[in-house]
Amino acid sequence: MKKSMILLILFTISCTPKAEQSSIDITAYQWEDIIEQSKDSEVTLYMWGGSEIINNAIDNVIAPRLKELNNMTLTRVPVSDIKDTVNKLIVEKKAQKNKGSVDVMWINGENFAMMKDSQSLWGTFAKRLPSIAFVKDSTLDTDFGTPVEYYQAPWGDSQFNFIYKGLAPIPFTSAEELLAYAKANPGRFTYPAIPDFTGSAFVRNIVLDILGAEEVQAMSDEEFTLALNKVWDYFNELNPYLWKEGKTYPESLGKLELLFNNNNVDIMMNYTISHVSQKIVTKEYPSTSKSFLLNKGTLFNNHYLSIPWNAGNKAGALYLINYLLSAEAQLLKIDPAVWGDATVLDFNKINDPQIKKSFDSFAQGQGMVSDEELSTKRISELTTSKLNIIEKMWLANIVYSVE
Repeated sequence: MKKSMILLILFTISCTPKAEQSSIDITAYQWEDIIEQSKDSEVTLYMWGGSEIINNAIDNVIAPRLKELNNMTLTRVPVSDIKDTVNKLIVEKKAQKNKGSVDVMWINGENFAMMKDSQSLWGTFAKRLPSIAFVKDSTLDTDFGTPVEYYQAPWGDSQFNFIYKGLAPIPFTSAEELLAYAKANPGRFTYPAIPDFTGSAFVRNIVLDILGAEEVQAMSDEEFTLALNKVWDYFNELNPYLWKEGKTYPESLGKLELLFNNNNVDIMMNYTISHVSQKIVTKEYPSTSKSFLLNKGTLFNNHYLSIPWNAGNKAGALYLINYLLSAEAQLLKIDPAVWGDATVLDFNKINDPQIKKSFDSFAQGQGMVSDEELSTKRISELTTSKLNIIEKMWLANIVYSVE
């Protein structure tokens, strides 16, 4: 399909009269109606607000483009923990509050499972999005073990990685080596406290490194809970050698990044594959900085966009999500100067060579782990129930404060 045809599918403006929001049929809406109905409207996007570069991408790149395309106003609503928004929507569902303030949510994993289980999502809206035809099939399978079933639309690929300033050999490639590194360099490593998303991901990676990914996947929740005793022994041995002797943890990824930038710690971590590249581009990290993985692999997942059951502007939500999945928006998103997040598009489904060439230009940013290494060291995320077990037991076994 030619590039012009893709853009035509995504952005053709129709003269169909506007329909009422309540008339949108989730299984049979017509895209021409959605374009017209969303024109001149305001759409709210609730999302984690802890990254300056991501916030800037939404406010100063995506929002102006939506204004150009359909005279839409995109309002980003920053949240520190999207679970607070999830709980709000579940309460609204129970109270049958039919018109809410949230049009689109950036969620995945346990938050998606909670929304789906409580029937707080609008439904299988993504099935009829024009852009959905070009995403990777794998992104439409499961999210932390919960079937996606078009209740959310994939927005990006993520794989957990560590980052250091690159002036010495890779500090560690296993949980055992991390412990040795921490003992040899007391106070130079730490991680965000749970419930921070990245801190939780770090703990999960260590769990899988110690217990084995295949072994954990095969365990019942009861077996897994018992097996974790070995992991808590590890963390309690590690604790005294962390920053501030493990008595205090950074409360967020942003606080960890501040420690890293101020040379208080030597290791950064992130779920964005190209984080190191974007920080080199913006000169926040030295040009020698590099990302690295554990030898047994690191967790991989996708992140998604969903529409709550009571979204006030469903047409605007559909238009926004469809645009964010388009080749144009995914190219902007993969650019380290804009965001640097990996694309969900399947290039085998896109026949335009110019589009593929444009994506290739961002394939390997400075300091990044190679695509080959990423693909060979990729571990599937745990089920939501096992994730919850890890987080609850970490909070019960680790004594700390946050700052």
